[in-house]
Amino acid sequence: MPIDYSKWDKIELSDDSDVEVHPNVDKRSFIKWKQQSIHENRAKRNQDIANMETQISMYGNLNKRVDKLLVSVSDNELADRQSVSRFLNANFDKTEKPQGPNVDPEIPPFNEMVEDLFEQLENDAKKQGKNPKDGSVIRKFVLEHRAKIDRVTAEAKVKLQELYKEKELHISSDDIKTGFDSGFLNKKETEEEERKAANMQKVAAANVSAQKGSEISLPKPRVQFIEYDDVMKLAPETEEFGKLKVGDYKASEKYLLAHMQIISEQQKDALMMTAFEYQMQDNPKRAYQVIHQSELLSYIREIYNTKKISFLHLEQMTEVIQLFFKRVLYNENNPAGRKSFLESVQTKFNHIKNRVKVMEQEQEQEGVETIQLKSLDETTELEVNLPNFESTDPEEQRKVAAFNKLPTKMQDALKTRNLEKVNDVFAEVSLEEAEHYLDLINEAEIIGVKALLENEEDFKHLQDEYKNRNQLEDLNLKEEHNQQSNAAEDKPSGLSTTDTVD
Repeated sequence: MPIDYSKWDKIELSDDSDVEVHPNVDKRSFIKWKQQSIHENRAKRNQDIANMETQISMYGNLNKRVDKLLVSVSDNELADRQSVSRFLNANFDKTEKPQGPNVDPEIPPFNEMVEDLFEQLENDAKKQGKNPKDGSVIRKFVLEHRAKIDRVTAEAKVKLQELYKEKELHISSDDIKTGFDSGFLNKKETEEEERKAANMQKVAAANVSAQKGSEISLPKPRVQFIEYDDVMKLAPETEEFGKLKVGDYKASEKYLLAHMQIISEQQKDALMMTAFEYQMQDNPKRAYQVIHQSELLSYIREIYNTKKISFLHLEQMTEVIQLFFKRVLYNENNPAGRKSFLESVQTKFNHIKNRVKVMEQEQEQEGVETIQLKSLDETTELEVNLPNFESTDPEEQRKVAAFNKLPTKMQDALKTRNLEKVNDVFAEVSLEEAEHYLDLINEAEIIGVKALLENEEDFKHLQDEYKNRNQLEDLNLKEEHNQQSNAAEDKPSGLSTTDTVD
């Protein structure tokens, strides 16, 4: 069997005794400089890799906490830093902090980092003129920050891969390991290899009857958690689990032991999201059912995460499932565990009910058409001109009659001469009713237009224009009066219009 020596081509030697240098350069000094440069670059590369790995791990731990907050906590609690702190300490290890060779030992734990983030977001809200105590505002800021972290993490992963490749191109003697004094296990890591292994197992099982005298032992392919890129996508197995009866914990335990791959963060959240759909369909019983089942997945997954196993370890997951049901749900001597679990389910159910109610109200408000009074010209504004209620002038009495046809609420709003209060009344009524109000307001000539003058020159110009217009009107009146006088003087005496016609 030929031996592949190509891997030795990548070795970066730090002491090259055969190197050729310029006659004016000391060979020993050159080799020393080269050694120092190689070691410095290698140390910096290893340090950059360690920093990147620590940074990516830290972002992952922070995102895990932020994501759980966004799913589990209401807007009001999200704006209360004490509620956020209590939730974090109740659901995560408050002493857990970043680990790594270059990590500052004084760095705060992950929970404190998240609390500092919320404090920073409140300050950002104040700077932008928004209410920092409004949970919906804080939720929006958190989502924007979460997107930034995702972008930074993606960039860090790309940089890390580049460092890995660069390290492979400059391997040192420390990276070379002989294959003659150590054993190795050929692990099937790719999906294609796992599929082939599964097919081989099926063939072996089919041929067992033909090979009674021999036993075939094949490695089992690793079972993976169900994790879709689409966070809303629900696996058929998870959907079936959501239909299991509330309180039938024996059935739930049996199902999870047979379908461990659904116990993933993505499937748990996707199942929880379906509760919104059922609640919006006015099916609270079904909504509570899927929340209950999703919470089972959540509790078990949190316990499994403490083992820090990135893949689905069947034996470990089996132990976690059995331990959870035994100590939390089956323990008759200490019912506090089941009580706490059911309280958590009820809290999330109430949260979803309230959120759906708010969403429905927002949809109703967005779907209603109404009339609002507003000037379309920036140089003018609308003003309220009430009729003279004590006047005996027929025109004013006509306006008062139209005003009295309006409902009392609209009359009171108009009397304040505040256009915002008038618009508030318009917003409360239907479009057809608002149009009727507007017709009466137009009939009473209540809404007028007032010009806005930006400076003193505009005022003087308008004043001069008004004076000129009055002078012109006076001149026209004088000319008309003179024409009538002249006509009277030129008219022959003793003649009547009747005589002229004749």
